[in-house]
Amino acid sequence: MLAKLLIETLVIWLLFFLYVWLSTVPLGPVGGAFYYEQDIQDRLVELGLITRERIARRRRMAVTSGIVAVLAVFFICVCMVNGARSYLDTVWQTYVLFALMETFDCVVIDTLWVALSEWWDIPGIEDLSASSKDWRARMRVKVPRIFLGGIPLAFILGGLFWLLANQL
Repeated sequence: MLAKLLIETLVIWLLFFLYVWLSTVPLGPVGGAFYYEQDIQDRLVELGLITRERIARRRRMAVTSGIVAVLAVFFICVCMVNGARSYLDTVWQTYVLFALMETFDCVVIDTLWVALSEWWDIPGIEDLSASSKDWRARMRVKVPRIFLGGIPLAFILGGLFWLLANQL
């Protein structure tokens, strides 16, 4: 079982990276403005680099497609590939996959790509982007949220997956 979860985690990491890459890189860092804090979004609008409507539309599209994709992949992994049928099996497997996916997001996406690379640097917002470049502060906030916040989420999603799996 552990080997399956590790392979599934690698697949989820690859899919997650492709999703983030495809949702931002073709449009450049300004296209990913919805990921930035509100003060940076305001400055990008003031500079005429993007409109509030476009930020809102990109956020809706990214959040909706991201949630649907994560739910589908998690359900496929937990219930169809691993064959979890009990409530507790769906909960712990959902928790493990969630925690590992969020760890990848924290380390690879937020720290290595956003905080430590120059790709996300946009001229005209240097004075505001210091907070997004402080990877230590991001870790202090995100790490507890990964491991503690994933618990209620796993109970809720695990329950939904359990109900759905037992209907199939």
